[in-house]
Amino acid sequence: MSRIYAIILCLGSLVISLDQWTKNLAIETLKTEGTSIPFLSWFNWTLVHNHGAAFGMLRNLPDSVRVTFFIVMPLAVLTILWFTIVRHIKPIQKITPVAMGLVLGGALGNLIDRIRFGYVIDFVDWFYPSSGDSCIPLFYRIGGSGCHWPVFNVADIAINIAVVLLIIDSFKNGSPEPAPQKNSCF
Repeated sequence: MSRIYAIILCLGSLVISLDQWTKNLAIETLKTEGTSIPFLSWFNWTLVHNHGAAFGMLRNLPDSVRVTFFIVMPLAVLTILWFTIVRHIKPIQKITPVAMGLVLGGALGNLIDRIRFGYVIDFVDWFYPSSGDSCIPLFYRIGGSGCHWPVFNVADIAINIAVVLLIIDSFKNGSPEPAPQKNSCF
């Protein structure tokens, strides 16, 4: 079991370190929110202060509610994951500890931002050129610069990879075996 915890903690620490390093690099390089630097033909570095959840949801809540919610929620989710998944990982399982390490690092990486700044630093602006009026679902138009995915960061990438790994793992392992039932007397 200690090997499983070591994987989770090491990977979580790696994600937090990479996440915070890239966010600090984005802040130093871009300086002010909204500043954008082309990186590739389909990526920009764009500094965004995300006051909401994923895709900016819930950003219009009052500050006292929003900040409290976004600090308590990741801690609650991590606690639930600990009691429902992490404590029950078997040594034979290889994907689940990796996924839990990614979730831990991603959740804590964004939580650090919420505590430091009151918002999350996002900076990866992924887009595709489009001259039409509409974008594919989940992408949105910004002026004439194409269709953009909501700006994200390394912590978000880690959490999304974890979700994909858990989905793959659920198909690979099938449904969990039911717990053996004890014989009881009336």
